[in-house]
Amino acid sequence: MKETALARALTIYEGVNECVYSFVPSSAVRILDVGCGTGTLGERLLQRGERFVAGITYSEEEAKLARARLSQVICAELNDFDFSTLGRFDCIILSHILEHLYSPENFLARLECALEPEAVVVVALPNVVWWKQRLEFLFGRWRYRDWGILDRTHYRFFDLYSSEKLLEDAGYEIIKAKRDGPFPFTGPIRKLLGSFGVMMDRFVCTLAPGLFAFQFVYLARAKRQGFGGQCSVKGDRNA
Repeated sequence: MKETALARALTIYEGVNECVYSFVPSSAVRILDVGCGTGTLGERLLQRGERFVAGITYSEEEAKLARARLSQVICAELNDFDFSTLGRFDCIILSHILEHLYSPENFLARLECALEPEAVVVVALPNVVWWKQRLEFLFGRWRYRDWGILDRTHYRFFDLYSSEKLLEDAGYEIIKAKRDGPFPFTGPIRKLLGSFGVMMDRFVCTLAPGLFAFQFVYLARAKRQGFGGQCSVKGDRNA
């Protein structure tokens, strides 16, 4: 039987984005992982002290697995989710999730009501003009896939400028940023390179972040915290 688009969209995600993990403050006690997958990231965060880690996913299959790992798991559609039902958090993780939404600007505004006064958000966004993707474009190819930068469930696409502007326009102040990506063509010998490989990665991502970074990771804080946020649910569908 031919695989349907819905079946592809329900691909189970299980993994830890190491850069995102490193951005979560050690002081955060209540953490919300939006787009938690099977809960592997949250499970590691729970090992770093006495914490409450909640997760949200749209996949019932992912939710079943995540419930064995996290403090609380909600299965819900994110585009119109009411965050006021969850209480407030010290840190909210949005790792490769905003590009799947109809209006990430609206979503970020609604998220504020779930943030404690000094809370932060950790945001990771894929770079649509990463060097590998540019080669595809050079040869006239725009091919949607079941995963990656041109994931067929992506509604929005970002480069370095538009990723920063998304957060700033939504009322967030960027505290820390990292352009993250591997040095080209080093995949087969990564283990041999060791720490030198990490230095090479850092060099090219500093030299030309818009070209060599496959993801942009941010630590940010809402500028309007303490004013209650926007808890009303208007939905993020573009009319």
